[in-house]
Amino acid sequence: MNTTQRRYEIYEKLKKEKTVQVNELAEMYSVSLMTIRRDLDSLENQGLATKSYGGATLNESFSTEPSFEIKEGISQSDKKDIAIYASTLIQDGDSIYLDCGTTCLELFKRIHHKKITIFTNFWKILQYVDRNTKAKIIMAPGTYNPVTQAALSESTIQFFKNYYIDKAFISVLGIDLDFGASIPSMSDAIVKKSILDCSNKKICMVDHTKFNKKYMSKIANIDNFDIIITDSKLDNDIQHEKIRRAH
Repeated sequence: MNTTQRRYEIYEKLKKEKTVQVNELAEMYSVSLMTIRRDLDSLENQGLATKSYGGATLNESFSTEPSFEIKEGISQSDKKDIAIYASTLIQDGDSIYLDCGTTCLELFKRIHHKKITIFTNFWKILQYVDRNTKAKIIMAPGTYNPVTQAALSESTIQFFKNYYIDKAFISVLGIDLDFGASIPSMSDAIVKKSILDCSNKKICMVDHTKFNKKYMSKIANIDNFDIIITDSKLDNDIQHEKIRRAH
């Protein structure tokens, strides 16, 4: 198991149990105490945990966001299902926006061969461009944010004011039928709002683990989206006319 996967699993354990112990984790993963302490240091530096003597406790904050590497390990198969469904909504000739997020990365892998124009501030995407890429990719400028691996600043917002985009694919960390879609970062939320303002069709991609969660920065109400794509594991009690379940 690599470091990223182990840290993701430790974070998931923290979310479930609220506290973890260094000795227990070292035995579980057959690694040294120092290795586990470095893992907990990483989670603490992200604001996700607070180290204590012999372990760590979860920071249950609405203003902190896990690193991209940790988010990438969450609900991977569900995100692929969502991306496959979303890809069917894109035709040659479309102009689209791809948000910063792991589900958007899965979507890019499935559409970059199409003759489309992709607007994005998500720099991670460039790592997946290859000789089969037919899409025209337009990168938004701005100050790089290491957590989201995207450009997030005033210049990013101003850039998108110059365009009108056919379809925007937005990624969020929390969605609540009453409160709406939200994320921890205010700067990211403001950029996402500017994208929604310049887009014709607004599509939210969100796996089932994000439902009934609220974060500090609201992006939009549920009804502001044309479609909300989620996976088949969403509780059947959660119903809305905008929700589409990918299979």
